[in-house]
Amino acid sequence: MAKATFLFIHAAILALALWVSPSEGHDSNRTTDGSQTTNIYNYNVNIDLSGAFDRVYAFGGSGTDNGNARLMGGLQNFVGAWLRAVNGDLAVRDGVSDSDSNSEGGGASGDPSIVGNGLTNGELVIDHICHALGIPQVPPYKNQSSNFSNGANFALAGSTALPGSFLQKNNLLSLIWKTIPQTYELQLQWFNEFMQKLKSGAKPDMERALFWIGSVGARDFSRIHMASTFSAGWVTHNAIDHVHKLIQGMVKHGAKFFVVQGLPPIGCLPLDLILSPVSERDQFGCAARINKAVLNHNVLLQKKLGELQKLFPHCVFVYADVWKAFTKVLAAHHKFGFQEPFKACCGFGGGPLNFQIGHLCGTLHTSVCPKAAKHIIWDGIHLTAAMHKVLAKLLIHGRCTHPTIPNLIKFKKGLIHHLF
Repeated sequence: MAKATFLFIHAAILALALWVSPSEGHDSNRTTDGSQTTNIYNYNVNIDLSGAFDRVYAFGGSGTDNGNARLMGGLQNFVGAWLRAVNGDLAVRDGVSDSDSNSEGGGASGDPSIVGNGLTNGELVIDHICHALGIPQVPPYKNQSSNFSNGANFALAGSTALPGSFLQKNNLLSLIWKTIPQTYELQLQWFNEFMQKLKSGAKPDMERALFWIGSVGARDFSRIHMASTFSAGWVTHNAIDHVHKLIQGMVKHGAKFFVVQGLPPIGCLPLDLILSPVSERDQFGCAARINKAVLNHNVLLQKKLGELQKLFPHCVFVYADVWKAFTKVLAAHHKFGFQEPFKACCGFGGGPLNFQIGHLCGTLHTSVCPKAAKHIIWDGIHLTAAMHKVLAKLLIHGRCTHPTIPNLIKFKKGLIHHLF
């Protein structure tokens, strides 16, 4: 009897582990309608995720930008140096000199033949969402030679919810931009230009398009550490106002289906940890003040999405709770395959964070860890590709969206008639 009970509990634990962290070893599975699929993201979901949307339009910051900032050539020199390093031209482990990097923003920084945003080591959440939907990764808008038949990525790393004039006046410029960072309004301008060009051809069916808005305002919260001239409340107000404007602009062009990400626990990034007092830590060991502000931001963002749902009842707004997904990983990082929850893979200084603002990934004497997949943090500011993959799976499988992604797909395919 005791042995049988033990085996039952063991099986239950194994099933739970597979649910929260599905293995990629499952190359095929069967949905409840009896259909066979090879989409690995369908694992443990009772609906085939592919076929509902045939295009994706993405917006946001560095967590969603898959190349626009790099292609614009405005990223800081260390980014170009790192890009050349990972492409075999330089040895990161031996240190990369600033003098060797693209001082004028050319070279690797603006090369459309290089894939990626230059700010992490692989695919982003949005890339995995495209895989799950059964469509190719959508290309960055600034790569004009791309095929945009499946959508476009308008996200721009370093985008700010705060006015550029304010940032310049208070010396709060971006760590990754050479000049004043752009606001999110530029992305809406790009989208309007994109739609204007499409008018000369066949108009896309917006019923088949998913609009994905990544975390807006993430980097602005880090600036709170560096200035007493503004509050977290002001950042939240500006960020949510930008989300509102983005959505309104998209709805004018016929957008109907939206997924809007909240903010992750930014206070858990090495950048914010070194900028906050050690005495101010929350239950995760992260910067308490910033994380409290982020939680408040996410509550207000969900309230705004509720208002937009009433304003545009013909649309569907899904809230992607990245905070919930991220903290799930932090609370049990070993179960998700991570050994280092806070230590940057690419950085300088060693210790628990391996991060110094004066020695960002790609600059002189910085190095890359041998197993990036064991780290949550890539460079002290951005996440590793491994973490992006886990977050994407949790957003799809882990009930970290409201309503859930599977239910959105069912609704889109007419299998259910109500989402709320």
